Amino acid sequence: MQVLKKGLFFAAGVALALPLAAAFAQSGDDVAYCQSLSASVRTVTRGNTPSGPTGDALAGCNSNPGASIPVLEKVLTDNKVSLPPRPMAFNPRAYTNVSDCLTAAYAAKAPLNLCGAKQGM
Repeated sequence: MQVLKKGLFFAAGVALALPLAAAFAQSGDDVAYCQSLSASVRTVTRGNTPSGPTGDALAGCNSNPGASIPVLEKVLTDNKVSLPPRPMAFNPRAYTNVSDCLTAAYAAKAPLNLCGAKQGM
Protein backbone atom coordinates (compact mmCIF):
# COMPACT_ATOMS: atom_id res chain seq x y z
CA MET A 1 0.00 0.00 0.00
CA GLN A 2 2.86 2.37 0.84
CA VAL A 3 4.45 1.73 -2.58
CA LEU A 4 1.14 2.48 -4.29
CA LYS A 5 0.86 5.83 -2.49
CA LYS A 6 4.42 6.77 -3.47
CA GLY A 7 3.73 5.75 -7.07
CA LEU A 8 0.56 7.82 -7.24
CA PHE A 9 2.30 10.81 -5.68
CA PHE A 10 5.13 10.52 -8.19
CA ALA A 11 2.72 10.17 -11.13
CA ALA A 12 0.76 13.22 -10.01
CA GLY A 13 3.97 15.23 -9.70
CA VAL A 14 5.06 14.27 -13.20
CA ALA A 15 1.61 15.01 -14.62
CA LEU A 16 1.73 18.50 -13.15
CA ALA A 17 5.35 19.19 -14.04
CA LEU A 18 5.26 18.27 -17.75
CA PRO A 19 2.75 20.91 -18.90
CA LEU A 20 4.47 23.50 -16.76
CA ALA A 21 7.85 22.70 -18.28
CA ALA A 22 6.37 22.85 -21.77
CA ALA A 23 4.86 26.24 -21.04
CA PHE A 24 8.23 27.67 -20.08
CA ALA A 25 10.18 26.04 -22.90
CA GLN A 26 10.96 28.61 -25.57
CA SER A 27 12.19 28.01 -29.06
CA GLY A 28 15.38 29.78 -30.03
CA ASP A 29 13.72 30.58 -33.36
CA ASP A 30 10.84 32.31 -31.55
CA VAL A 31 13.25 34.41 -29.48
CA ALA A 32 15.24 35.42 -32.58
CA TYR A 33 12.06 36.29 -34.50
CA CYS A 34 10.71 38.28 -31.56
CA GLN A 35 13.95 40.25 -31.33
CA SER A 36 13.78 40.94 -35.05
CA LEU A 37 10.23 42.22 -34.61
CA SER A 38 11.40 44.36 -31.68
CA ALA A 39 14.05 46.01 -33.82
CA SER A 40 11.43 46.82 -36.46
CA VAL A 41 9.03 48.20 -33.84
CA ARG A 42 11.79 50.39 -32.41
CA THR A 43 12.38 51.76 -35.92
CA VAL A 44 8.66 52.47 -36.34
CA THR A 45 8.47 54.22 -32.97
CA ARG A 46 11.63 56.18 -33.86
CA GLY A 47 13.53 55.04 -30.78
CA ASN A 48 10.84 56.06 -28.29
CA THR A 49 10.11 53.49 -25.64
CA PRO A 50 6.46 52.45 -26.01
CA SER A 51 4.37 51.81 -22.93
CA GLY A 52 1.48 49.48 -22.25
CA PRO A 53 1.16 46.17 -24.09
CA THR A 54 3.74 47.12 -26.73
CA GLY A 55 6.32 47.98 -24.08
CA ASP A 56 5.58 44.74 -22.26
CA ALA A 57 5.96 42.80 -25.51
CA LEU A 58 9.31 44.46 -26.24
CA ALA A 59 10.53 43.54 -22.77
CA GLY A 60 9.17 40.01 -22.95
CA CYS A 61 10.95 38.69 -26.05
CA ASN A 62 13.51 36.67 -24.12
CA SER A 63 11.21 35.40 -21.39
CA ASN A 64 7.89 34.96 -23.21
CA PRO A 65 8.20 35.31 -26.99
CA GLY A 66 4.97 33.38 -27.57
CA ALA A 67 2.94 36.19 -26.00
CA SER A 68 5.11 39.02 -27.36
CA ILE A 69 5.16 38.04 -31.02
CA PRO A 70 1.44 38.63 -31.80
CA VAL A 71 1.52 42.05 -30.13
CA LEU A 72 4.61 43.16 -32.04
CA GLU A 73 3.27 41.76 -35.33
CA LYS A 74 0.05 43.75 -34.83
CA VAL A 75 1.99 46.97 -34.17
CA LEU A 76 3.93 46.49 -37.40
CA THR A 77 0.95 45.51 -39.54
CA ASP A 78 -1.11 48.41 -38.15
CA ASN A 79 1.72 50.71 -39.26
CA LYS A 80 1.78 49.01 -42.69
CA VAL A 81 5.28 47.66 -42.14
CA SER A 82 6.04 44.27 -43.63
CA LEU A 83 7.03 41.60 -41.15
CA PRO A 84 10.59 40.26 -41.15
CA PRO A 85 11.00 36.68 -42.35
CA ARG A 86 10.37 34.12 -39.65
CA PRO A 87 13.17 31.59 -39.09
CA MET A 88 12.17 28.16 -40.28
CA ALA A 89 12.68 25.07 -38.18
CA PHE A 90 10.76 22.91 -40.62
CA ASN A 91 12.32 19.59 -41.63
CA PRO A 92 10.57 17.94 -44.60
CA ARG A 93 12.53 14.70 -44.10
CA ALA A 94 10.71 14.15 -40.80
CA TYR A 95 7.56 13.11 -42.69
CA THR A 96 7.01 9.76 -44.35
CA ASN A 97 4.72 10.99 -47.14
CA VAL A 98 4.14 14.13 -49.15
CA SER A 99 0.64 14.67 -47.75
CA ASP A 100 1.83 14.85 -44.14
CA CYS A 101 4.74 17.03 -45.18
CA LEU A 102 2.47 19.48 -47.01
CA THR A 103 0.09 19.67 -44.06
CA ALA A 104 2.95 20.39 -41.65
CA ALA A 105 4.56 22.89 -44.03
CA TYR A 106 1.29 24.77 -44.38
CA ALA A 107 0.82 24.86 -40.60
CA ALA A 108 4.40 26.09 -40.10
CA LYS A 109 3.94 28.69 -42.87
CA ALA A 110 6.93 27.13 -44.62
CA PRO A 111 7.15 27.05 -48.42
CA LEU A 112 5.15 24.11 -49.75
CA ASN A 113 7.80 23.36 -52.37
CA LEU A 114 9.99 21.97 -49.58
CA CYS A 115 7.91 18.80 -49.79
CA GLY A 116 8.47 16.67 -52.87
CA ALA A 117 10.63 14.14 -54.70
CA LYS A 118 13.63 16.47 -54.99
CA GLN A 119 13.78 16.91 -51.21
CA GLY A 120 13.98 13.17 -50.56
CA MET A 121 10.29 12.48 -50.07
